[in-house]
Amino acid sequence: MKKFYTLFLFLLTFFIGFAQSPGDIVITEIMKDPSAVIDENGEWFEIYNSTASDINIDGWTLKDDGTNNYVIDATIDPMTGTGGQTIVPAGGYLVLGRTLDLMVNGGAPIDYAYQSNFNMGNGADEIVLVTPGNIEISRVNYDGGPNFPDMAGESMQLNPSFLNETDNDNGDNWCPSLSPYGDGDLGTPGAANEVCAPECTIDFTSLDVTCDSLNPGSTDDTYTVNLSYSGGNVSTTFIVSSTAGDVSGDDPSTVESGTIIVSNVPEGTNIDITLDDTASGGICFTTVNVSSPNCIPVGSIDLEFVGIMDFTVPSGGSDGKAIHVVATADIADLSVYGIGTAANGGGSDGQEYTFDAISVNNGDHILVARTPSSMQQYLTPSGYSLFNVVLIASTDINMNGNDGIELFKNGTLIETFGDVNVDGTGQSWEYLDSWAYKETLGSVWPSGWMYGTVNCTDGSQTTFSSTCVYPFVASLSNDEFSTNKFSIYPNPTTTGFINISSYNNDVMSVQVFDILGKQVKSETLTDNTLNVSDLNTGVYILKITQNNASTTKKLVIR
Repeated sequence: MKKFYTLFLFLLTFFIGFAQSPGDIVITEIMKDPSAVIDENGEWFEIYNSTASDINIDGWTLKDDGTNNYVIDATIDPMTGTGGQTIVPAGGYLVLGRTLDLMVNGGAPIDYAYQSNFNMGNGADEIVLVTPGNIEISRVNYDGGPNFPDMAGESMQLNPSFLNETDNDNGDNWCPSLSPYGDGDLGTPGAANEVCAPECTIDFTSLDVTCDSLNPGSTDDTYTVNLSYSGGNVSTTFIVSSTAGDVSGDDPSTVESGTIIVSNVPEGTNIDITLDDTASGGICFTTVNVSSPNCIPVGSIDLEFVGIMDFTVPSGGSDGKAIHVVATADIADLSVYGIGTAANGGGSDGQEYTFDAISVNNGDHILVARTPSSMQQYLTPSGYSLFNVVLIASTDINMNGNDGIELFKNGTLIETFGDVNVDGTGQSWEYLDSWAYKETLGSVWPSGWMYGTVNCTDGSQTTFSSTCVYPFVASLSNDEFSTNKFSIYPNPTTTGFINISSYNNDVMSVQVFDILGKQVKSETLTDNTLNVSDLNTGVYILKITQNNASTTKKLVIR
């Protein structure tokens, strides 16, 4: 009789743990980051037996894809020292965790304690169960947020509708638990999971606001909103509405990913765009708030670009970088304006530099310079003094001759030099170690701009000793030449000749450069007359040298 009883127990044990297949055990709930207690005491996970028979997991390995590797051994319980089996009942649950002590683990009813031999990462990690025969029965690879739930103090639970080894791979089938246990963390250890509440699938991916027209005044223009989305076409009917404007574009009811368009919105009117599918049984009711842009026309604004400087100056480094703007009206507070640089065609970085909170007058020329002392030396004191205001630039003013520049007012883009989405290297607007200059105020780039030759300031001590004098100061003599008064006439000329007169009769060396900085003529004069009949009509820079001093003038040939 005794032998029969012993044989019965052996056979029972044998059949309980025999020939398990992947999915017989499913990992259904994970507490990886408790809040009520420390992780070392409060971590646990739950498994579910999907079969009609009890399963003994004694001897199975609990592991991840890293160094964690623990063999479940119920011969001697780690806490009580008593023997036994680790049985997951048919259609039931078993909870494995750090400790059985309810006073320490946050009140979780742990069935088997693996103590410190296995730990779960709070970010991405894996939980894997493998039989003694090296058959992987269950696995969850959670990712710490992109797809799987990732909240401290809340377990992530598998939706009861997906209690199988295939569906538990999908993070969308998991959700945070809402039921408190023990010391206040949320979870249902050892019990059936809650049904995951449905979630709104609509995701807004981008918002673009564009002025339709640019007229003075705060309400004379209209603007258009392009709102991109994904997650539509989910068997419910979406109603899209706006508090102003006309709604068009793609319909989230039938188009999975698209763009909602709201047009003809009056400038100065903020709007709310709402998506709602609750009338057809959906759960989405979401609103996007859109602020009206300031549709300020370039040409009627009261501050605009004049020049972009990337000089090579004797002091080196970034000392030769500056931006030249002009006020076209009285401005009470210049700090409503700002500048941004777009490095290497990488797109707009928004406003990076804000002007000082000062007032300026109509017609004031403003120089925003990285190192004003270096700019004073390079432009010479006479040229530097032409600027009514000089401000120290931040390190964000760091253009390298191939970068687009943006001007902002109250955070709204009002003027752009260059193409912020294009690296200017090799482009017609490149200004490396040179300059870009707006000849006609109110012009919208690329119209109305002129450029020095690339690298034309290299090796020069001042702009007047370069082959590309900065146009704003070109009409001035430098300090050394101030004693040599001269005049050029006729200018503009239509005769093919110009006369250059000076207070003394010493020999003059004359060089003529086109607007790109290319030398087109060089002569030494003894009779004060320069023949320009071989030059095309246009604007030129005239460089005159006499007695080791130089100056430049603008020359117009018609």
